Amino acid sequence: MAPSGLAPASRLNLGDAVHDGWTAFCRAPWSFVLYAVLLTGLQILLQPLQDHILRGARGEAIGALDLLLFLFGLTASLAVSCWGNVGMVRGAWQALAGQRPSLGSLLRWDQRGFSRVFQAWMAMGAVLLVPLLAIALVLSLAALVLWLLERAGLQLSDSSLVLPGILLAVLVLLLLGLMLLAVLYFSVNQQFLAQVALLEQRAPLESVQRGRSLVDPQWILLLLLLLIKSILMVVGLITFGVGLLVAWPVVSCITTAAYRQLAKVEPDPSVLNPGSPY
Repeated sequence: MAPSGLAPASRLNLGDAVHDGWTAFCRAPWSFVLYAVLLTGLQILLQPLQDHILRGARGEAIGALDLLLFLFGLTASLAVSCWGNVGMVRGAWQALAGQRPSLGSLLRWDQRGFSRVFQAWMAMGAVLLVPLLAIALVLSLAALVLWLLERAGLQLSDSSLVLPGILLAVLVLLLLGLMLLAVLYFSVNQQFLAQVALLEQRAPLESVQRGRSLVDPQWILLLLLLLIKSILMVVGLITFGVGLLVAWPVVSCITTAAYRQLAKVEPDPSVLNPGSPY
């Protein structure tokens, strides 16, 4: 099992991470691609349930059943994504160690691993939600001020309101910029969240903190890694979506290779073979 302390991160070599990740994928390409196909198929089957909430956008009435179906579909979709990430990370780690993970090993259910990754996702969402809610509150207040001015028959073009209007516009732009920066910051320093939660068996908030300790010292380098992975996903997307079935496991292998290089941990054998007792 990984040590409980926050081990210092090593220096990331981007070229090695991409090379090792691609090599790991090539050890069992069909297993990874078929796994991606199965998970994508499940997500497609669940999509109609989530579309029930779109009836309101079309002017149709939304009933209690529509809301329940939407919530069920959304929860099931999130669960499939979490399960898929657990299998991908476990398979990527095995492939990086020179093994050839089978489709069965990728599909193997791991209740504790699923729970740790899911809780880590929830913890990251809660941490990110606090500043986003604060920014959204201020933006809502700005919108309320504009609405009150309109109700009073005033316009921002009025001479007495030019300066306050400019200040309000600057404030809104600044907050929107801060919101984008917050999302970007967390996207970069939490890209190893699934690996940390699964392989190091940490508590949810510890997993979030561990991601920061690994990434923050070389954040710009990890931003480049995120850009490389995003380019791979976009290339997969523009090939009519079929390329995503390859891009997703390749990106997962590259991410796990980068994490393996940085963290230098040895996971508990029971994490890689969830059929054995913890």
